[in-house]
Amino acid sequence: MSLSTTSNASDCRNPSQEVRTGDDSDTDSSSSDIQQLREEQAVSSTVLKDKIQIQSYGRISLAILATLGVVHALYFARAIFIPIALAIVLFFLLAPLVRFLTRVCPIPESLSAAIVVLSLTFMIGLASYFLASPVSDWLSSAPATFRKAEQKLRFIIDPVDKIDQASSQVSDIAGGKEKDDVVKVSIQQPPVTSYLLSSTVNFLAGVTITVVLVYLLLAMGHRTLNSVVELLPTLDDKRGLVTMIRNVENGISRYLVTITTINIGLGIIIGTVMWLLGLPDPILLGIMAATLNFIPFVGAFIGAAVTFLIGIVYLNTPAEAMLGPLMYIVINTLEGNVFTPMILGHSMKLNPALVFVCIIFWGWAWGVGGILLAVPLIGMVKISCDHFKSLQPVARILSG
Repeated sequence: MSLSTTSNASDCRNPSQEVRTGDDSDTDSSSSDIQQLREEQAVSSTVLKDKIQIQSYGRISLAILATLGVVHALYFARAIFIPIALAIVLFFLLAPLVRFLTRVCPIPESLSAAIVVLSLTFMIGLASYFLASPVSDWLSSAPATFRKAEQKLRFIIDPVDKIDQASSQVSDIAGGKEKDDVVKVSIQQPPVTSYLLSSTVNFLAGVTITVVLVYLLLAMGHRTLNSVVELLPTLDDKRGLVTMIRNVENGISRYLVTITTINIGLGIIIGTVMWLLGLPDPILLGIMAATLNFIPFVGAFIGAAVTFLIGIVYLNTPAEAMLGPLMYIVINTLEGNVFTPMILGHSMKLNPALVFVCIIFWGWAWGVGGILLAVPLIGMVKISCDHFKSLQPVARILSG
């Protein structure tokens, strides 16, 4: 009896032990599976992060290449882009006037656009005709004026010449004297007449493109806008596009008309002051001041430098010559920091640092035309960004 009981007891205990052993093995296998799964997830997350990082680097590289391509196109196709940009700016300037004529007079939009474009072209041509003679006289006498200014500024030029001679002697000593058998190669520039002829042809072609494009935009702008509005899906999108176009028109036209009026007044004041100081051709000096004032920061210093050279030649003492550019800078400073902000307000307030950088960039890309178009283009971008909530941070950056 005792032997059987013992065997039964041992039989009863063995299944439980087997169950425990089975549970332990299952637990170990499940924990190893979980650990392996975690390792696979960590590896996959690392690979995913690497792929995302590589994609971000690829996007940045593509954005840089696209930017360089756009800059390359802007630089080498400036003969086409400058008239197009000028035509767009003139369209936003003249579009309210065309709509006003269409509403007041019972004439079609194409006829009112033709009247506005022809009137503007006639006024610019008439002003150019009357200014051609004095400007040509001024340019023809420029070499003699520079020679006289050089003679009067000899006390400043002589030390600079001595420094240049000393530096050239040092470079000759460092590089050794030239041998007699060295053949010098010089590149001959094209004649001045061919350069002037090509410049004149390019200018006339640009003027033609600008005039024709401005007329087409003004004559067909309303129809084109209606066609684009019809393509938009919702009423809010249609209303938003029309509102944005009208805001850009009103902002650019208000800015350009106000700035032009201010510059005309500035030119009259500076011309009068230069006449009182005894400088020749005060009318041309006033026109120069009004034109250069379209270029922020840089235009005032160019005008002051020209005024200083003319004063050195035609006035008796250097103190009298310094009075002209000093008054020029003072008047421009008062206009730029007091009167213009008071008249324009904060609607077209732009970041001065970004404006200066844009003037340098557009001046490098498009020359004088880019310098004159820099501020209107920035204003158009700012007004357009103000209209979209996602682009309002860009508008705030441009505002400064």
